[in-house]
Amino acid sequence: MARAEEGVNRLAATVGLELKLHQRLINSRPALQAAEFAREQGRFDAMHHNLLHTYWDEGRDVSEIAVLREVAARTGVDVAGMEAAIAEDRFGDYLDARRSEAEELGINGIPAHVIADRYLVMGAQPYDLFERVMAKVGVPKRASSSFPSPLAGEGQGGG
Repeated sequence: MARAEEGVNRLAATVGLELKLHQRLINSRPALQAAEFAREQGRFDAMHHNLLHTYWDEGRDVSEIAVLREVAARTGVDVAGMEAAIAEDRFGDYLDARRSEAEELGINGIPAHVIADRYLVMGAQPYDLFERVMAKVGVPKRASSSFPSPLAGEGQGGG
């Protein structure tokens, strides 16, 4: 575990990130439910960004309903509605189906990126690996090395 953490921190440092690693495995299902509720409200991208920030940058437990309430409130998501959706497991079948689909494709880790329905990139990987894969599928390299804000364009995009 320490070796994996060291690798993740080294990779994060190359792009200027300092991650707060957790001492125990966090159950992501409540956060996934919260994100799906936010998707219904057209706030998925912002919620996803804020959940990742809360987990990685702040080192907080996104399985705790109090933390999810805070994240939803600062994201502009209906807090009471989100809490009810989580309590009733409204998105449980959907999440279970997505997990089964991933397992059928041989995906057993996160993050996992399927690119052009041909390439699977699993785990935290350096940016240049993504550039090489994108070049293989014909996507030109960006002129700038800056990354777009995840809060730009509050669409229904997945993540």
